[in-house]
Order: sequence, then C-alpha cells, then structure tokens
Amino acid sequence: MGRFARLFRNDLMINQKTYFFAMVGISIALFTITYSLMRSNTRFNENDFTALFLMYLMGIGVLIGTGFPAFSSSTKTNHYLLIPASSFEKFLVQFVIRIILLMPIALGIFWIDMHMAKATMIPDLANGFDPATQIKDFHFNMLFNQIDPGHEIQMFILSLFSVSTILFAGSAFFNRFALVKTLIVSAIIVFTVYCSFVFFSHIFYPEVVHGFDVHLNHYVIDGDNLNNLTFLGYIIGGLSWLFFLPLAYFKLKEKEV
Repeated sequence: MGRFARLFRNDLMINQKTYFFAMVGISIALFTITYSLMRSNTRFNENDFTALFLMYLMGIGVLIGTGFPAFSSSTKTNHYLLIPASSFEKFLVQFVIRIILLMPIALGIFWIDMHMAKATMIPDLANGFDPATQIKDFHFNMLFNQIDPGHEIQMFILSLFSVSTILFAGSAFFNRFALVKTLIVSAIIVFTVYCSFVFFSHIFYPEVVHGFDVHLNHYVIDGDNLNNLTFLGYIIGGLSWLFFLPLAYFKLKEKEV
C-alpha cells in the first residue's frame, strides 16, 4: 500500500497541471455552452439536459482515452516502465484516476454548471422571460425519466462503465494517438459485425432481406417481455468490461516485459 500510495502521488505531482487545466477547461466550456443554449431556448427541459449530458460524456471519454500519458513517446515509456512498481500497481493508479475518481468529479462539475448557468441568467421581464420559472432545476433523475426504473438504469450505468473501459484499454494498448486509434478500431469492429449480420441474413432469410438490411428474430425470454436481442444487449453492455480491463492489464504487462 505504501508503494502504491507513492506511485499514485508521483503521478499526481507529474500530471497535476494537466488534470487541473483539463477540469477547468471542461467546466468553462460546459458552462458557456449551457448558458448559450439556455439563452436561445427559454424552455430548456429534460430532453435538452439529456442531450447535453451525452455530449458531456464524450468529453469525459476523451480524458479516459488519454490514460497512460507516458506512452506518448519512447523515452517517457521506457522511464515509466522502469519505475519500481508492479504492472498491476501502474494499471490500478491509472484506473483509479481516470475512472474511479474522474467519474464522480465529472458528475459534480456537470451538476454545478447546470445550476450556475441558470443562476447567472438575467431575467428579461419585458419579453416575458423569467429563468427561475421557465427553466427547470437540473436533477440527475431527469436523465432517467424515459428509462425503466428497474434493471434498465443499472444496465445503462454498466454500459457507460463498459464504454469507459474500452477507451481505457485503448490507452494502454496503443502508444501514440491512442484515442483516435481506439475509435477507428472500434468503428471497424462494429462495421465488420454488422456486415456479418447482413451476410447471414441474406443466407437464412433471402426472401425477406434486401441490400444491407438485417433480419433478426425476436423471442420472448421471460414474462416481462424481455426478448433475446435486449438480453444480448444487456450482456454486451453490462459485461464487456470483464474483457477490456484484463486486456489493458496484460497489455501493460507485455510492454513491461
């Protein structure tokens, strides 16, 4: 634990300016965008908050996908891999900073910016604009109004975690331009899977499928109308992190060897 704490403190000391300015930059950009949108849309509602939150998550994904900053150059990489700490400790430090600590901090920044943007809006009573009454106060439960409060919220959170681990694994797998390479490889894999679905759809359902259409049969699994496709989505979204986290760890260990 002492060695891990020293490694964790060492990373914060080296990259403290990067982390600080990244958080400040995201906060200012989010506040500016939110304020501008609220000024142009005096009926800012739950759907607008949800769309803004999804865009915000993309920015957080950039921070996660730029983990292991020492891999940006061969000199820094060699120095980083020779640090007297195990591969698991190096992996765990980046995981804690980029995901465990970043996510709650990012959610807190989003909540603060939403309320600050509304609080700093100047009422225009001449045109009948009163932000205190026309713009709703932001609450995180707004983001889940259209989601079943049961297992769908849990799967949504797990899916976000799985996407985060994909970006995190890419930062460990690639050296330079890791985020761009991760997105390109992910897009290629998704497109290849889709083409395979098209290919098998033409083989098994030639009378139904035309062009790049995909035909998938739906089967009800339980009494809650859970079908096979939804169940497959739950498995991929909720459990794929079990593959990508070990991938990141073993790739880091391979580089160290």
